[in-house]
Amino acid sequence: MKKLNRTVIWASFMALGLGACGGGGGGGDTAPVTSSSSSVGVLTGFGSVFVNGVEYETDNASISVDGKSATEDDLEVGMVVNVTGSSNGASGNAQSISTSDELEGWVDSNSIAAGQTTGTMMIMGQQVQVIDTTVFESEVAGITTFSDVVAGNIVEVHGYSDGNGNIVATRIEVKAADLATYLQSHPEGVEFKGTITNHNPNQFLFDIGGMTVDYTNADLSDMPNGAISEGLFVEVKSSQGLDPNTGFLLADKVELEDDDSSSDSSDDGDEFEIEGAITTDYDSNTGLFAIGMQQVLVTNETELEDLDLSDLVSGTIVEVEGTINANGELVAEEIEAEDGEDMAKFEIKSTIATVTPDGVSANSGTVTLSDANSTVIHLTNDTIMEDDYDGNGSVMPVHNFNISHLAPGDYVEIKYYVDSQSGNNIAIKLERDDNS
Repeated sequence: MKKLNRTVIWASFMALGLGACGGGGGGGDTAPVTSSSSSVGVLTGFGSVFVNGVEYETDNASISVDGKSATEDDLEVGMVVNVTGSSNGASGNAQSISTSDELEGWVDSNSIAAGQTTGTMMIMGQQVQVIDTTVFESEVAGITTFSDVVAGNIVEVHGYSDGNGNIVATRIEVKAADLATYLQSHPEGVEFKGTITNHNPNQFLFDIGGMTVDYTNADLSDMPNGAISEGLFVEVKSSQGLDPNTGFLLADKVELEDDDSSSDSSDDGDEFEIEGAITTDYDSNTGLFAIGMQQVLVTNETELEDLDLSDLVSGTIVEVEGTINANGELVAEEIEAEDGEDMAKFEIKSTIATVTPDGVSANSGTVTLSDANSTVIHLTNDTIMEDDYDGNGSVMPVHNFNISHLAPGDYVEIKYYVDSQSGNNIAIKLERDDNS
């Protein structure tokens, strides 16, 4: 079975997952079967685009960002994208690619200290978890790391949400220093998604996570029957910010939002594979836990590999194979810890001595570092490839960054784990930087 290294959620036929397995026994001369597929996951690199370990050609793909027509240049590493098309489990052709962020708004607080790359931020009342694969970018001078982000900064967050105020971030981008500056270029205001709770129709209030929304004067034309209801998954937009008297968010518009991180579009009996961070703990009474908004059902037939039921808690990254039932739940046939999830993670910073693409894909091969041990790092289709190099301001970072852009002398920061079977150092994330 193919294992992935990212916090991703993806849908495919089981045959695709089996076809992606490498180094197996008999049948090695059998060509991979290409089938129609739908895949929701993190965009890890370009060449054309890599999602869930599959390299998708995009020549004929329609692309949309936040519901608007876009091009491949508008896509960024770390975004959660929905790809439809065909795939043989290793490569494919995309017919459509769409993406939208989980929230875009102001930071309430940041617990990530200098030198740290993981932790939590509170953003518009939502708890955002930063993990070791979260991609960071900033459009604001002086903000170069997670720890530089302060209360009031406006950020855009991509990731997986449980709808109740908890988000595992796959990408965070600082958009502006404050709300006033942000509104100059984004008059439509801030936005975030979640499930309506504590609805008070008499006072025109509801909560999403830790944020109370005042929808007294909001446009509800996109809501069912033009009304707010408890439990609906919605997107809230606001150009007014908080009411200075109540502290509530003054909504301009509330609209029903599709949940892209679950199997809502799949039929009963469809085979599905999901990998991602658990957002709701396993409940022994119901047999359920959640990855993002996707409910996963554990039965007596479920096989557990490299973990126990007690490990199915928030933040753990797992891979699940199974089928969708009539309730939209993924009935798990197998649950497995992510590659390297139960292993130590390492980080190394060095210049590159040699680069050796393997020719299999635009992102796979090895780099040998110029450290004392001449460490060899293996790059795969699942390695997050990020370019922060700007030549100290003389050049722009490469947008469609992949292994072909690496060269001896480049300074890189790599997070990796050691594969228990091969002993190879497998890159989780490679970031090219200035070393300044």
